[in-house]
Amino acid sequence: MERRKRLIGYLLMAPSLAILFMVLAFPLAHAFYLSLFNVRFFAGRIITSFVGFENYLSILRDESWWRSFLNTVYFVLADITAGMFLGFTTALALNRKFRLRSLVIGAILLPYVLPPIVHALIWKWAFNADYGFINQTLLSLGIIKKNVYWLTNPKLVLWALILANLWQGTAFATIIYLGGMKSIPDELYEAAKMDGATRTQQVLYITWPLLKPFTQLLLVMKTILTFKLFELVYAVTGGGPAGRTRVVSYEIYRTAFESYKFGRATAMSYVLLGIVALIVLIFRRTFATEAGEE
Repeated sequence: MERRKRLIGYLLMAPSLAILFMVLAFPLAHAFYLSLFNVRFFAGRIITSFVGFENYLSILRDESWWRSFLNTVYFVLADITAGMFLGFTTALALNRKFRLRSLVIGAILLPYVLPPIVHALIWKWAFNADYGFINQTLLSLGIIKKNVYWLTNPKLVLWALILANLWQGTAFATIIYLGGMKSIPDELYEAAKMDGATRTQQVLYITWPLLKPFTQLLLVMKTILTFKLFELVYAVTGGGPAGRTRVVSYEIYRTAFESYKFGRATAMSYVLLGIVALIVLIFRRTFATEAGEE
């Protein structure tokens, strides 16, 4: 009877496993196979030649790849530090009753629900040197004397895009932290008030420690999502000027669909996958160690 139940369970799982294989395992395996070849177009034909791990080795020697990787790291670090801090403080401000609270929450969380390409185009307009609202606002306040070319100045463009990415990243952190704050029992705060705890002490000794699982979730999710950043760079700067804003995802796109080096682009994707998986593994090990110590 036990064997029969197990067999029925496997039969019920078979359709889902088949779908997972078709949409996940097979594409991953085929992509790895493709990364071992030099794929190019010639006279309307696709020509492939086996090169083994040469695509991977050439990536490790490629300065352009490492420059784009470093740019991506800047985005990740900014989103993890500034984005999570701003999200936490915004969630604290929203986690109380006040007039028009729903309207304010909707306005603050709007960037998260916007499609990525719409978000990118909004910031492309905002940073426009001639009619963008950022320059117009700074001019009217007397902070700047003439228009600033945010998207063509090599010293400013990367930081401008990091700021644009924070707008959406902060909204995501706010959602997660606000949800976590709603799960904390009010009795804890009432008991703390009776013991004479100030608002700051309640945040430091109740809110922040109990939000630790949500912080860990945000660290993992923001790392994965920011390493995949593409639309913002593609729509606003196209990787320019002079490659200053190229990120890993855009470098993969450029290699595949502009240079038509599909094998090399696939190898880049696997290198990125390996780096992100390693970072997430380090996070998980760190979290598990901390949980064990507690």
